[in-house]
Amino acid sequence: MCNSKLFFLFLLSITSASSTSFNRSKKCSKEESEALLLFKQNLSSINYTDDYFDYSCHESDYDLKLGPDVFNNLLKNFTNLEELSLGYVKINLVLPTSLNISSSLKLLNLDSTGLQGKLPHYIFNLPSLETLDLRNNSFTGNIPSKISVNQTHFTYLRLSYNRLNGTLPSWLFTSPSLESLFLNDNMFSGKVPFESFALPSLQVLDLSRNNQLAGQIDVQTFRQLKNLTDLYLSSNNFSGEWQLDTLLSSLTNLKSLDLSYNGFSVTTKNANHYVNPGFRFLELASCKLKVFPNSLRAMKQLKVLDLSSNEIHGQIPHWAGEIGGNELYRLNLSHNFITGLPQFQWYGLEQLYLQSNLIEGPFPPSICNMSNLWYLDMSNNRINGVIPKNISSSLQVLIVKSNKIEGLFPLSICNMSNLYSLDISSNSFGGVIPECVGSMMSTLYMINLGTNNFHDEEEVDESGFTWKVVTLGYGCGTLLGLVMGYLMLSTRKVKWFNAIADAAESLVLKKRRHIYIGK
Repeated sequence: MCNSKLFFLFLLSITSASSTSFNRSKKCSKEESEALLLFKQNLSSINYTDDYFDYSCHESDYDLKLGPDVFNNLLKNFTNLEELSLGYVKINLVLPTSLNISSSLKLLNLDSTGLQGKLPHYIFNLPSLETLDLRNNSFTGNIPSKISVNQTHFTYLRLSYNRLNGTLPSWLFTSPSLESLFLNDNMFSGKVPFESFALPSLQVLDLSRNNQLAGQIDVQTFRQLKNLTDLYLSSNNFSGEWQLDTLLSSLTNLKSLDLSYNGFSVTTKNANHYVNPGFRFLELASCKLKVFPNSLRAMKQLKVLDLSSNEIHGQIPHWAGEIGGNELYRLNLSHNFITGLPQFQWYGLEQLYLQSNLIEGPFPPSICNMSNLWYLDMSNNRINGVIPKNISSSLQVLIVKSNKIEGLFPLSICNMSNLYSLDISSNSFGGVIPECVGSMMSTLYMINLGTNNFHDEEEVDESGFTWKVVTLGYGCGTLLGLVMGYLMLSTRKVKWFNAIADAAESLVLKKRRHIYIGK
C-alpha cells in the first residue's frame, strides 16, 4: 500500500466574521463545537485494495469521505463560518433545496465531492461570497436567471464538469469584481449575453465544450477586457470572423486562446503587430485559417500550438522551428495541405501530429533530436526513404502508415521499451520481420504491419500459402491458440510467432490488443 495514503493532516479554519486576529476571535458556540467534533469523528479514509495503489497513487483522489448528515450539520451550525474547503472529500449527497448557510461565507470549495441533484440557487445569494468552486460533480439544472444580492465581491466561479443546462444569465457578465469564470464541459445552450459585458476585472473566461452555445461574436466583443489572460471558446456553435492580428494587439495580456471547432473564420494580414511574448497556449483548430500566421514568431514561450484541420498550404516558414523554443511540448499541424517542414528546434517536444498533409521527401532528421517525444503521427503523407536509426527511443506511439517509406523493419523500434502502439502499414517496407517483434507483443496495445512487402526467411510451402492476416481483439484463450497454431503451421513463421505465442497469456490477462500482420 502507498505510504502517502496512511497519513492525513486536516486543518479546519473557522474564523468569526467580526474577528480581526487569532487572539481576539470568538469562541465556538456549543452547537459549533458539537458540529466540529462530529465532523472530526466522521471524517474517515476510504479503503482501497493494494491493486489500486499499484495502479495509481495520488494524494488527492478521493482519499476521504464524509457522511451527508454530518456535512449538512456542519453548514447549519457554523453561523460565522467564512471559509469551507472540502475538495476531493467524498460526500455523495443530493443537496437540499434550501439550507441555512452562514451569511459570512466567503469561500466555498466542494470540488469533486460527488454532489448531485439540482444546482442550489440559494448559494448564489450569499452576500459575502467571493469564491465558489463546484466543479467535477453531478449537478443538473441551470444557473439562476436573477439573484437577490449585489455580488460586489464575487471574484471566482467554477462550475466545470457538471450536467448543467439552460441559458447563461446576464448577471454573470456584469459582476464588477469577477476575475475567473469557468463554465466549461456542461450542456448550456442559447446565445451568450456578451452585449452585457461589463467585466473590467475578468482574467479567465472558459465556455469551452458546451457544444450548444451559439451567437455571432468577433474581436470587438472582447476588446474592452483589457485584463483578459485566458479565453477558451472551443467546441460550441459560435460564428464570426476573427482578425488574429487585431485580437493579439488589442488584448496585450492574453496568454491562452482556444477558438477551435466552432464556426469561426480566423484571418491574418501577417503584418507586424504586438504579441504578448509570454503567450503560452494557442489552439485554432478548424478555424478556416489559410496561412501560417507570422504573429507566432514572437511567441517564444509557447507551450501548445494547434492549427489542425485548417486550409494551410505549402511550406511551413523556416522560422517556425524556433516557435516556443524548448517550452513547446505539443504541436498539431494535422489535416492541412502542408508540403514541407522546417528544421525543428523543439527539443522539449512531447507530442507531434503531422498526419493527413502532403508532406514530401525523406523522414525529417530533426525529429530524431527530440529526446522527450512520446507521440508521433505522420500518417497519410508522401514521406519516402527510410526511418532513421537514431529515432527517439522514448516513443510510446509511432504512426507512419500510408506513406512511401521503404527499407527493412527498423531495428531501432525494438529499442523503444515504452512503445504501446505501432502502425507502419501501407508503406514499402520489405525483408524479414526481426524476432524482436515477438518480444514486444506483451507490451504493445496495437501493432499494424499490414500492406508492406515483408517476407519470411523460409520458403513458402507448395500450397502457395503466403502471409495471413492476424487480428486479435479481446483475447479469448482458445481462439488465440487456434489462430496461432494455424498460422505457425501454414506459414512456417515459427521463430517470431513462437515469441508471440509465449506472450499470449499476458495478452489474454491484460487489456485488449489489436494485432494486424499482412502482406
